[in-house]
Amino acid sequence: MGEFGGKSVLITGCGRVRGVGRALSVVFARAGADIVATDVAPGGTRNENEEGLEEIRQGWKGLESLAAEIEGLGRRILTLVGDVSRAADAERFVAESLRRFGRIDVLVNNAAAPHGADRRLIWEVPEEAWDLVLDVNLKGTFLMSRAVIPHMLARRSGRIINMASVSGKRGTPRRGAYTASKFGVIGLTQSMAQELAPHGITVNAICPGSVDTSRRESTTRRERALAEREPGAPVLGLPPTGRVARPDDIARLALFFASEQSDHVTGQAWNVDGGAVMS
Repeated sequence: MGEFGGKSVLITGCGRVRGVGRALSVVFARAGADIVATDVAPGGTRNENEEGLEEIRQGWKGLESLAAEIEGLGRRILTLVGDVSRAADAERFVAESLRRFGRIDVLVNNAAAPHGADRRLIWEVPEEAWDLVLDVNLKGTFLMSRAVIPHMLARRSGRIINMASVSGKRGTPRRGAYTASKFGVIGLTQSMAQELAPHGITVNAICPGSVDTSRRESTTRRERALAEREPGAPVLGLPPTGRVARPDDIARLALFFASEQSDHVTGQAWNVDGGAVMS
């Protein structure tokens, strides 16, 4: 059945066809886990300048299609819709997961705000755009973790994996809100790791660089448009490995953080970026 047979993994932000949430769900299911997959809408949310053509071509129906994929692997899946930045929804996700599977062994805080008006010079960022990014990326991580921790404390075991970013280690222009949120996620990871280590619970963060998802499509279009308006503006380049990350690259590290092999690893923020940021 695999290392995760009989275990349950709760993953947020799973609605997109070319997303890390889908890759996480598939990797854990192949390892034997039952999956709880959530998103703010059945098909997730699209980013600025992103048309979702791949999903149209594939006939992707968001969480419904993901459920069929996971069931095709012989695993059970529960799909839930709600907003991780709302305490009531976070608590409902945990309660319904426990009602369905009786346990939550791993929480992966993967949900992230879509690219939008936050991708501006900081003095041009609307307050509501700032709030959306911080609410989903940072507050959502806090609320989901807070909701699941009492269950893990009672069992004296568990894994919490937070999706940060290399932008949480090095600030970048036109990403002030995103950078602030991811620095916050790394700090929250370190604090929770210290609080939960005596209870058999580890907390780690994954820091992707550029990943070949729908978000990259949005970023590429935005930066090309910026380069046309402002010659010499930075554009996406390739890291030393010569390629951007694939969603599976991220998912495999999450699998390690969730496994018994990582028992003595906690409070860490590991880059998955092909060597673009070395720290």
